[in-house]
Amino acid sequence: MLMTDQGSSYHPIFLDLLRTLQKAEDRESAIHAVMDTIASIYHPEQICYIPEDLREGKVMGNCDQWHTEARLLPDQVIKLLPSKKGFVLSLKSKGKRIGVLMADGVRNPNDLNSSLSLLFTIPDALDMALSNIQYMKELNESRTQLTNLSQSLSVANKILRHDIANELLIISSSLDLYVVGGKSRDLERAQTSLQHMQVIITQMRELDHFLLSNNELTPVSLKEVVETVLPSMEMLYVMDGDAKVLADPALRAVIENLVSNAKKHGQASGMEFKIARHNGRTVLSVWDDGKGIPSEYVDRIFMEGVSFGSKRGTGLGLYLVKRTMERYEGNISLINDPRGGTRFDLTFRSAEH
Repeated sequence: MLMTDQGSSYHPIFLDLLRTLQKAEDRESAIHAVMDTIASIYHPEQICYIPEDLREGKVMGNCDQWHTEARLLPDQVIKLLPSKKGFVLSLKSKGKRIGVLMADGVRNPNDLNSSLSLLFTIPDALDMALSNIQYMKELNESRTQLTNLSQSLSVANKILRHDIANELLIISSSLDLYVVGGKSRDLERAQTSLQHMQVIITQMRELDHFLLSNNELTPVSLKEVVETVLPSMEMLYVMDGDAKVLADPALRAVIENLVSNAKKHGQASGMEFKIARHNGRTVLSVWDDGKGIPSEYVDRIFMEGVSFGSKRGTGLGLYLVKRTMERYEGNISLINDPRGGTRFDLTFRSAEH
């Protein structure tokens, strides 16, 4: 039985609360449901919720100086206020206190004794609801990740089949011409296509950094990532500033891709990395002194399969960089810089709050 016979009149209210909690989509709405239930039972003059950690929640209700009297011991679930007309109730998630709900000036203080069983049950009901909310959140995130992975793999498969088929056609026709005419340029053309195929296969291996990265986002120093990547890529660079952003190990592949493109397609000899803050976000500007991107490709460069030039690749690199930045809840844009070359602006969620 959920509560004693003395408090059985509260059964319908408790069941209504359970039904409401089942529909709650986040912690805030679930706690609001608990506050509404408390308010409907006791009609308090003051009701308030204060989170244990203000970084993980916000104060709700009418909180004034009166709540300073409300202190619970670590393992304490409930206690009466000094006024004898209210109480403090510990709310929890996964068995850990997340905050306290306080009500004072209830209409019928005598009802508090008869409803203690209800009050003791509410934290458990909320705990179960919050666990369900977290489960549904993780389930939806997993579905989204699987959808994105499926889309990316489909694109990769399509481009891989297309590019390798083209190179095989060139190899086949070049070898046929070589057999007929014996000209070395036909053999060289076949060898060049074989090298292109090796590049394509190498680029496909790099997909692991993008597609299979499913790490939790943690604070990452942009300066540390840049200074880890650049020395091995034999590119002169300058680094201005530093900031911690929310990212994962795939960020290294993002920087590697931008440097590789600048070096291979833009013939850049140097790069500049500059960090700024804008509207509460962190922006990493990456400029290279190369020849820039043809204007007709600027608006399409992040689309799947878009590449250009004699050294064109699979057209997957910048597409996957964009997908990674979206996974970080950020974005990436580019312009041909007035100084010459290309500038990419990568916007991140800041980890420095």
